[in-house]
Amino acid sequence: MSASKPLSVTVLDNGPLKITGDRLTVRYCGEPVELEEGAPVVLCRCGESENAPFCDGSHARTNFVAEPPAGPRRELRVWEGQTIRTFFNPSACMHVFYCKPLKELRAREQAGDASAAAEIARAVRSCPSGALSYETKGEAALAGVEPDAAADIEIVEGGELRIQRGFEINCELQARQAADRATLCRCGLSKNKPWCDGRHRKRENFR
Repeated sequence: MSASKPLSVTVLDNGPLKITGDRLTVRYCGEPVELEEGAPVVLCRCGESENAPFCDGSHARTNFVAEPPAGPRRELRVWEGQTIRTFFNPSACMHVFYCKPLKELRAREQAGDASAAAEIARAVRSCPSGALSYETKGEAALAGVEPDAAADIEIVEGGELRIQRGFEINCELQARQAADRATLCRCGLSKNKPWCDGRHRKRENFR
């Protein structure tokens, strides 16, 4: 996976996502996508393209409207450990539950387990949406917590588009969202566009 300049992600009004980046890599349904070097990748976000994951203009045919996020933002939640502090933004969560180990890990950290902080950080960084983040306390430094990623853009079958590399986007990031981790909606149903909120699960036969 490349580690060059940040990706440039452009959310087009009522249209697709345009992504450019040096040595950009993309996987769709677990398979690498062959790309033209240097050319932008234009990806569907209305959920109706017959050439998924690419845009085929269906957003115009279906009068796709990418309305702004609905309702007020929910309050950021903070957990205080002895050596690490974690943050959870429920408004950014897409409910894939990579955070399940955190309850046990936090109990271990509070009980003085020196290895638990790194495991907490690793679990936090595995969150694809960026809803979770952390910071260490004092002089603590954690190594080996970054997850391996097979591609800069991972497009999940029947699901979200995952950004797994530093990126810049033409809309405001969510509270405490890292600029190298995000999930974007491509089914057209999210109430938190352009971010995914898990509503793709309501679509049958969506690939």
